[in-house]
Amino acid sequence: MVLLVAMSGVAVGAFLNVVIDRVPDKVPLRGARDGEASAPVLWIGVPAQPWLLRGRRATGVELPRRWLWVELATAAVFAALAARFDGSELVPVLVLGASLVAVSVIDLQLLRIPDRVTFPTLAVAVPLIVVVSLQRDQADAIRGAAIGCATYFLLLLLPHLAYPRGMGFGDVKLAIVMGLYLGWVGWSDDLPVAGPVRLVLYGLMLGCVLGVVFGLVSRVVTRRKGEFPFGPALAAACLVVVLAAA
Repeated sequence: MVLLVAMSGVAVGAFLNVVIDRVPDKVPLRGARDGEASAPVLWIGVPAQPWLLRGRRATGVELPRRWLWVELATAAVFAALAARFDGSELVPVLVLGASLVAVSVIDLQLLRIPDRVTFPTLAVAVPLIVVVSLQRDQADAIRGAAIGCATYFLLLLLPHLAYPRGMGFGDVKLAIVMGLYLGWVGWSDDLPVAGPVRLVLYGLMLGCVLGVVFGLVSRVVTRRKGEFPFGPALAAACLVVVLAAA
């Protein structure tokens, strides 16, 4: 199962390559685009930019190496999630994993997290979490997801209001998605409120630590002073906490 899910992660990563290249510029996901190494292919009607299935070149043009790393990163995230979750619980967390890969790469490249990734993720994740919770006879876990969602949003909204340049609003909106999952995974009969809040705090604290590390590495690699992407650190921390709490 882990191997199959990892292989599906390669395919999802090929789709995420299209999202990463086009969503920030509000460009349609299908069709050719000037400046791209290759136009997306259609897999069952879904646009994708695969690297592994094409190799290094397509029609004599060198393909971006980033496409490969997005596919491999998505496969690794999917494999880790499949090793910790099973059954119907796996589907919602795979949506989380794919979304966090996409926003992390976009934030690294552009220093922003598009609403066109965050809000569609919410639109898919909320009904999935509700359906899976009801199917597993854990309706109260929906309340835990709502608590985590609100908690993480408020925890990042306050520093954003105090110092907008230090905490972008894209990170605040991403916190809604991450809090939703942290609250859902953290809920239990014994800790209906403290469980979700605790995981959100773990995610935030670990994200701050990783943010310092990512910021230093980013400045060394890019030689860019000032702002640095905080989204990848928060995303990595969220995944670690979700996997550890499963």
